[in-house]
Amino acid sequence: MPGKAPRRPRRWLRASRVQVLNLAARYAESAAWLYEDAGEVEQAGRWTDRASMWAYEIGDDEMIAWTMFRGSQQAMGRLLAGDVLGLAASALRQSGHLPAPMRAAIVQQQAQGHALDGEERACHRLLDEAHELASPVNDDGDARSGHGSFCTPAYVEVQRARCWLELRKPQRAVATFEHALPALPSVYRRDRGMALAGLASAYAGQGDPEQAVTTATEALNIARAAGSVRIINVLTSVERSLAAHRRLPTVAAFRLALAEAVAC
Repeated sequence: MPGKAPRRPRRWLRASRVQVLNLAARYAESAAWLYEDAGEVEQAGRWTDRASMWAYEIGDDEMIAWTMFRGSQQAMGRLLAGDVLGLAASALRQSGHLPAPMRAAIVQQQAQGHALDGEERACHRLLDEAHELASPVNDDGDARSGHGSFCTPAYVEVQRARCWLELRKPQRAVATFEHALPALPSVYRRDRGMALAGLASAYAGQGDPEQAVTTATEALNIARAAGSVRIINVLTSVERSLAAHRRLPTVAAFRLALAEAVAC
C-alpha cells in the first residue's frame, strides 16, 4: 500500500499564501485601474478594496498606502472632498517608509482634495511640496521606480492646472496646462488625453470655443485609440460647456464626433 504524501509544513503554506496574495493584490490594483479607465467606477472600487484587504493581510505597507491613494483618486471622481483628503491622509501615515515618487503622488492628491474644497492656499502649498518630492523622478514610462513613478514634475504641474480648474480660474489653468503638457512622456497616452481634455475645459471656461474644440478633438482621438471612457467622460462635460456655441461649425462637428465615440 502506498504511503501517504507528507504534509507540507505550516510555515511553507504560510509563505506560499503570502506570495500568492502579494501577486493578487497587485493584479487587483491593476484591474481597478482598468475598470476606472473603462468608466466602471463601482467595479474599480471593488477591486481596490480587494487589493487593500490582501495587502493588509500580508502586512504590505506600501500596497496598503497605494490602495488608499487609489481610493482617494476614485473619490475625486465623485467630488467627495472629505473622502479625498481622508484617504490621502491615511496613505501618508506610512510616509516615512514610502519612496519619494509615491509620496509625491499622494501629496498632490491631497492638494486636489483641498482644491475641491476651495482651499487655494493649502492646495498650492501641497503641490509645491509634491513638485519638490518629484524633482528627482525621471520616468520614461517603464515604471522602474514602482508605484508613483509616473509622478514627475510635469505630472504634478498638470494636476496643478486641474486644481486651477476646480478653483474656477481657467486662465491660470490654460497657462499651466500649456507649460506642462510638452514635458509629459509620450508613452503615457491616457495621461496626455486627460490633460488635453482638461485644457479644452479651461479654454471653454475662458470663452475660447474654437481652441476648446481643437484641443478636445485631439483628446478625443487619443480616447478612441486607447479605448478610454474616462477621457470621453471629461469631454462630455466640455461638450456641455460649449452648448451656447453649438451653432459654430467646429463645435457641431465635435459634438457629432463625440456622439459617435460614445455610441461605440
